[in-house]
Amino acid sequence: MKKLSQISTRSMQLFLAIVREGNLSEVARNEGLAASSLSRIVQQLEQALETQLLYRNTRAVIATEAGHLYAETFRTMLQQLTEAQTQVDERREEPGGRIRINAPTSFGLRHIGPRISAFSERYPRLHIELNLNDDYIDPFADGTDLLLRIAALQDSELHGRLIAPQHCHLVATPAYLRRYGLPQTPEDLLSHRLLAYRGKSGLQRWRFQQGEKASQFSPQAKIVSDNAELLLQAALSDGGILLFPDWQVGEMLNRNELVALLPDYTASYSATAQSLWLLYPGGKYPSLNTRTVIDFLVDSFGSPPYWRYFAKPAQE
Repeated sequence: MKKLSQISTRSMQLFLAIVREGNLSEVARNEGLAASSLSRIVQQLEQALETQLLYRNTRAVIATEAGHLYAETFRTMLQQLTEAQTQVDERREEPGGRIRINAPTSFGLRHIGPRISAFSERYPRLHIELNLNDDYIDPFADGTDLLLRIAALQDSELHGRLIAPQHCHLVATPAYLRRYGLPQTPEDLLSHRLLAYRGKSGLQRWRFQQGEKASQFSPQAKIVSDNAELLLQAALSDGGILLFPDWQVGEMLNRNELVALLPDYTASYSATAQSLWLLYPGGKYPSLNTRTVIDFLVDSFGSPPYWRYFAKPAQE
């Protein structure tokens, strides 16, 4: 049995330095060790692992194939130990300093803004910078600590927490439906007053799925806007039919201010299913400040989130 218990983190660090520099004497000098002491540490590593880790000659040392494999393992182990120690240390501290948060405008106004004051009071040492816009944000270049992003897939360069899948609903007010009638199929929408969102990528396409049958079209809208809140106000003023995500209209559906249309169809404006994520750049584990914001928001949103619409049974 390999004597893995004999390997210390210091031995791993020194071995990685030797592999990186390719010179045992130089590493010994940089670390303030005698070359003989460093050589003995390498020998102890090789004995514990029962394999040769380095090729030695008068000019340099080169890692063997096993040496390269163990070097990669040591890097991973040391990184995990560092991250674990960071988390332990941070749990003894209080969140503080500046944190930059970015979210889509409508979501930020509707679901983060009403909670930001309570969060600030709970963590008085934190200074919050909340930026709301619908543009793509590169957190590495922008210096953003936490993003709320609505996406089909999590960005491979980011880590984060899933809030919830996004569901879309076709909606109108009861007063609008009394005046213009209740559509039964997507084709019926062509004779209705439609409200449509136009973003950076153009006018949203409306998509409908019923079993194997799928259809999509660009709505011939009476009102088009790049501002979601304006369109929602138009819909609430009996101005027409709107296709929006549940986090924008779910609460109004539950309060019967809006009615969900075409219940036998799955409606969306994206070809792929989308979800709401809280994402952060950097390592696998978020900083104390970032983790604190994530935990607060996820807890306040609930599971399922409070905006989720649950369709009521049809009345006889």
